[in-house]
Amino acid sequence: MGKKTTSSRRDFMKATSSLGFVAAMPTIVPSSVVSAEVAPSDTFVVGNIGLGWRGMDLVNGAMRNKNLEIAAIADLDMPFLLNALKILDDHYVVEREWIEGRGSQMKRPALTKKAVDAYNDYRYLLERKDLDAVMIAVPDHWHAKTYIDAMNAGKDVYGEKPLSLTINQGRAIVRAARTNNRIFQTGSQQRSAKEFRTACEYVRNGRLGKIRHVHIGVGGAPQRQGVPDEPVPPGLNWEMWLGQTPVVPYNPLRCHVEFRWFFEYSGGMVTDWGAHHCDICQWGLGMDGSGPRFVEGTAETSPGFYNTFTSFDFKYTYANGITASMQNKNSGVTFYGEKGEIYVNRGKISSNPEDILKEPLTSNDIRLYKSEDHIQNWVDCMKSRELPITDVEIGHRSITMCHIANICGHLKRKLEWDAENEMFVNDPEANGLLDRPQRAPYAI
Repeated sequence: MGKKTTSSRRDFMKATSSLGFVAAMPTIVPSSVVSAEVAPSDTFVVGNIGLGWRGMDLVNGAMRNKNLEIAAIADLDMPFLLNALKILDDHYVVEREWIEGRGSQMKRPALTKKAVDAYNDYRYLLERKDLDAVMIAVPDHWHAKTYIDAMNAGKDVYGEKPLSLTINQGRAIVRAARTNNRIFQTGSQQRSAKEFRTACEYVRNGRLGKIRHVHIGVGGAPQRQGVPDEPVPPGLNWEMWLGQTPVVPYNPLRCHVEFRWFFEYSGGMVTDWGAHHCDICQWGLGMDGSGPRFVEGTAETSPGFYNTFTSFDFKYTYANGITASMQNKNSGVTFYGEKGEIYVNRGKISSNPEDILKEPLTSNDIRLYKSEDHIQNWVDCMKSRELPITDVEIGHRSITMCHIANICGHLKRKLEWDAENEMFVNDPEANGLLDRPQRAPYAI
């Protein structure tokens, strides 16, 4: 084989965009012929959709997992796609060589079943019959569409949190999973961390006595001044990136990473970190299939370019009288009971008094679902067809807790939530915010 050559993103974009390649071609990098060899029964062939910073975390997680083999990737931003392809070629020891001129931009790599195909439209990836599952990390406003399309195509899904952009879209994701009998792991990986499971087990076993209150700290929310709109960068399909949302000019502060600070595409810190910590609140209280009865509080957006809440203080009340609060300060979850309190965050757990955590749980105590690796738990459940630790219904209920807070913040009044029917009680205005208009052809 010849020596592997490298090429800059600029060279790649010059070669592709000059031919109208981005718009015209669904498969942007031809790869090897799919091997007819049957994979071992404990190996799952996966595709990765979304290759930004979090998407690459999932790619790296899949590369480390002996049970997963990546066969295809997709992203509507060509530089992201190219970066991921080079990393995967190195991992699978695949050699490609750039070609200048009309037609293909790359030579077909050496024939190997591990050469990865790349697509600038995820829908073509989902047409592949050789894929068992997909790992998806796309902006929040694309979650429902990609998740549902994947499950309708017969794929199991590892889908990033927050599960949905709206409550109704979240329920639609759950329905798709159940209708298609798919394994769906919500990417709320704190459930696979020992400190969070330990905290919830101590709470569930009454080590704090009767629980009175749970405090959810999600950290500070950002704000900044805007920058002028710009031409769409070469290789980015901005119209498709906007998905179900209204068409607006390209602005770098609306796109990668920053999208989460716009209600059009996400829910701000309330849903970004709220999805993680509300999930632990629900787990500790044993409310995975339900949620609070009331939500009230205040929320403000400081002047600037972002439009999500930068200051908020929400209070929840469950039907059993337990209260919870979510604030934009500190970080972590604190359970308060009659006998003391337990604080937990990533890599941290403590109790007051300290003796609470010093007394070990016994074999007779309640033990919660144990997972030590979130991706491996998903893989194991694809084998067994049992529900994963953060099943889609759990992910939906946890993010619903965040969505009703944002709705409360918009309406600036107390709301009563019927978790069983997933509607606000006698409140047409609030129920009108359970979903939002969706732009064709990207509606679910």
